[in-house]
Amino acid sequence: MYAKGGLYFEDAPVRNATLDDIDLDFVESYIEKIGYGRSALEYLRSNKDFITTRNGQEEISGAAILLFGKNPQRFFQRARVRFIRYEGTEAKFGTEMNVVKDVVFNGKILDMVRKSTEFVKGQIKEHSFLGQDGRFVTIPELPKFCWTELIVNAIGHRDYSIARTDIQFKMFDDHLTVESPGMLPGLVRTSNIR
Repeated sequence: MYAKGGLYFEDAPVRNATLDDIDLDFVESYIEKIGYGRSALEYLRSNKDFITTRNGQEEISGAAILLFGKNPQRFFQRARVRFIRYEGTEAKFGTEMNVVKDVVFNGKILDMVRKSTEFVKGQIKEHSFLGQDGRFVTIPELPKFCWTELIVNAIGHRDYSIARTDIQFKMFDDHLTVESPGMLPGLVRTSNIR
């Protein structure tokens, strides 16, 4: 049902998760930004995607843990972003391994987006030259919009039901690749994606 879109993994209750696993201060800052006029608990309880009640017990959804959890990786160990920087234009292994940077980002979804974008920004090379008007111009090798969009989409659209892998950003001297667990949605295929 998850693969066909009939059910969403993130809506399912997380075993052993309680309200203590939710960062209510973070929820308060979030609802203040969106202009919600009630408390964090009221916001969570009024949204069935976050908290449901079954047999008198509150059940916390995966979406609530991923968005507002104090430690989402406690429940979703591989719900993280791994950045790997290679020297050269291809990944090598064994005695020829060419990894020069390997960093993992954990936390809530918004934390992973923030940490990843801040880190990748520092990894993008910039080229400076004297422009025609006599002023120096600095141009990044990759447009910020492109790599920021890649990060946000990879984190936001990954299939969190796939538990044994993480999101990987692999940066080479001449390209950047992104691997985000999951399949293309619905009828979308690589042949008809455009």
